[in-house]
Amino acid sequence: MAYLVRRRDTRLMRVLLLPTVIAMTVRCTFRYQWKDLRFKWFEWDRGLVGLVVIAKSIDFALVREGRFKVGEKELPAISDPEQNTTQRRRTTPGKEEPLADREDCGIVGNFLPRALYDALEVGLAMRGVGWDFGQSLYIPSGERPSERDAFMRATLWRFARNMLYIDIWETIEKLTPGVSSTGGTIFLSQLPFFQRYACSTFLHLGHGLFIATGVSCVYDIFSLIGALFCGSKPDDWPPIAGDVWAAQSLHEFWSKGWHQSLRYIFLTYGGFPGQWLAGNVGMVFGTFLASALFHEIGIATTGVAMDRRVFVFFLLQAVGITMERGFGMLTGRRVSGILGFAWAVLFVLGFGQMCTDSWFNRGIAGALAVPESLSIGRQIILPTLRGLAHLYTPVS
Repeated sequence: MAYLVRRRDTRLMRVLLLPTVIAMTVRCTFRYQWKDLRFKWFEWDRGLVGLVVIAKSIDFALVREGRFKVGEKELPAISDPEQNTTQRRRTTPGKEEPLADREDCGIVGNFLPRALYDALEVGLAMRGVGWDFGQSLYIPSGERPSERDAFMRATLWRFARNMLYIDIWETIEKLTPGVSSTGGTIFLSQLPFFQRYACSTFLHLGHGLFIATGVSCVYDIFSLIGALFCGSKPDDWPPIAGDVWAAQSLHEFWSKGWHQSLRYIFLTYGGFPGQWLAGNVGMVFGTFLASALFHEIGIATTGVAMDRRVFVFFLLQAVGITMERGFGMLTGRRVSGILGFAWAVLFVLGFGQMCTDSWFNRGIAGALAVPESLSIGRQIILPTLRGLAHLYTPVS
């Protein structure tokens, strides 16, 4: 499907192929299950990958002319000679172009067939940077080295830092009373009211950052592969997310602060159908409903039931953004400033706790993210802290 969407006059073939692709993906994703509850994180990720494949297949099947890179005017035909990827041109096929302007596909492009390279290139493009479907995408600003070696060093450092956070936070979550691979909660009933909700807010915030750093780690791995082996330039890998703490509205948090790697997936599943049914409001509600379904159908691969609290949380985000738009229409002013920040905090840090607690209830916090034998937190930091605590505990 990814190959065909990069060839002209293939729409009928793509549409006819779609049911088979969806059926095969559903079977391979949901027919099998890793029974060991410790691996729920990886099972959940496997379910999400299956849903991504289905969404991209739907997009590839229905787009009329195929998928273009920015600047491309025409796609090659299936019957065109399959030249090596390093000889491809960014503009209209058939026009001569200086060698220096041809696309650098790196080491991978030297041995992969053009058809396979094209399929991987569009199939792995999540945000759409440099593609026609990503032209409306917000690209976060941020200083990143433009020189390749410096870019790779900075990326490796960021990856190591994020992995350390993931490791330490997983250690903290597993120390939470009642947390295991079969259940748990962020609301500790044995604590007084204020301490209970301070603890739940801490766990919710940390878990959200845990997810964000996990996404960043995956992105860093692919950016290193792209820079090392695929001829990518540092500019091809802009920051995956903006500054969530700088958001001055709920809309700004979700559209600019949070990562946009699944943006087009949610638009495909719910945003575009919602827009067709009810305009811009329908697009907002459809996008967040798709996000809820995406997360809950994905977690169903672990063998747990869906939880309506996740749907409530995501749909509340749509309500909040719609209210912001209504405020702007009534007053002529956008939601911003400290009150806008507080509004976003209410919806994300406040209402979001029901979503995190739902995942804790179903054993996600007790599942394995970093193997214990490789965990700095559980092998070094935690034993050291326990030793120090024991050393300085007064003897009665």
